[in-house]
Amino acid sequence: MMKIKFYSVLVSIIFIPVSILSQGIGFYIGEFLYYIYDKVMGLRLPDFIINTGPTVISGLIAGYVSALAVTKIYKNYDIIFVTILPVITIFLVLIGDISLANEAGWNSKSIGVIIREIITIYFYYYLLKEKTIQK
Repeated sequence: MMKIKFYSVLVSIIFIPVSILSQGIGFYIGEFLYYIYDKVMGLRLPDFIINTGPTVISGLIAGYVSALAVTKIYKNYDIIFVTILPVITIFLVLIGDISLANEAGWNSKSIGVIIREIITIYFYYYLLKEKTIQK
């Protein structure tokens, strides 16, 4: 049992690089999608949606890809131990995002970044929890 917990924490280290890469890729996918909405389809979306939409997509993709990477590496994970490092990481990133928003001024982009982090960790946890239930 201790081995499962140790491996779960170890495999969760992959969350950090995978979520960073996935957030970047997801952001550009979101930007492209909202470009199509605006320029091709002619939808006039509010600025708040245009600024936060790509970051929401980014968070969803990052959570999904990170959870997928963890399950591909180690299928017998413990849900609590596989989320410890990611939660700490997201918490530290949120502190930085909030501090930056306080210094630079709050706007829809800074709110979008905070939403992205919350969605990333929530979706990561949700997908791992669902796969644990389905075992």
